[in-house]
Amino acid sequence: MTLVTDRRTGTQPLTPQLDRAFPETGAPDPRLRESLLAGLHSHYVAYMSGPEDFARTPRLNTDPHIRQIEDAWLRWEDAQVDQSQLPRTGAAFRDWFLAVADDHTQPEFCAYLAEEATLPEMALFFMGEELVDSKFDDLMAMVQIGTQGHTKLTIAENYWDEMGEGDINGVHTRMFEHSAVYMRARLADAGIDRSALHCPEAFENACLLLMYGIHRHLNPRALGAMGVLEQSASPRFQAMVDGCDRLGVPPDVIDYQRVHVHVDADHGAEWFDGVFVPLVDRSPELLREISLGVATRVRVADAYYRRIWNVMRDLSH
Repeated sequence: MTLVTDRRTGTQPLTPQLDRAFPETGAPDPRLRESLLAGLHSHYVAYMSGPEDFARTPRLNTDPHIRQIEDAWLRWEDAQVDQSQLPRTGAAFRDWFLAVADDHTQPEFCAYLAEEATLPEMALFFMGEELVDSKFDDLMAMVQIGTQGHTKLTIAENYWDEMGEGDINGVHTRMFEHSAVYMRARLADAGIDRSALHCPEAFENACLLLMYGIHRHLNPRALGAMGVLEQSASPRFQAMVDGCDRLGVPPDVIDYQRVHVHVDADHGAEWFDGVFVPLVDRSPELLREISLGVATRVRVADAYYRRIWNVMRDLSH
């Protein structure tokens, strides 16, 4: 994408590109949207890099292009939510949240993973999940900042699970990387380029939690998005385990997925009682932000699963 530099500010105006990628009306330009979100993802991953990369870590909120993309994307996502359907009281939140989470389990896609997906298809799906799962422990650490009481303890307990309860070999991101190494090799064996995953839906799914987690003012949305993820993920992990067992994937490769069948079910219940219950009655504004996080995560993830399912099936044609 070529941009023209503004001589007065030294920056490049993004307005025409943003208007096409996140339009108020009409369909977004998918190639442009992917390009902008891929750049956003690279920025977030660099911001969350390790201490050895301190000299290359970007400063938060100093890149005008990043701010423009984030603002345009947030406005666009908020416009996709029918806010009249969001709960208006803490009492209404419970039934609404559980119904939304139950509708977010993708039963048809899960059945495909468990019963029909080929090994290259499954490997490609693992690579799509890597964009989120490889940073999940850092996200869990970030969302607990500033919380108190039962909310902080609940998130801390979940984080301890992510840390393998003190066993380095049980750290969840380490376990996932073991899965990813195997699946990358299977894609290479099949001659499949991971660029098949380069689509706006994959980068939206990857960027949403990163944006929510990195920006402190979006913390309530992060709590909502992570809560609905935890509540709805177990059937998908079970489908991955069942599909991989069917395909003869070594058991150690899917330890991460097998653990999360039960861990995420527990975390979902704990998150509701320990995180949401103490917060949703604090103010209508806080309830709205948490609910927007839930609704937006569901919209973004549903679009991602639809798209990646199509990409997976295209491998067989």
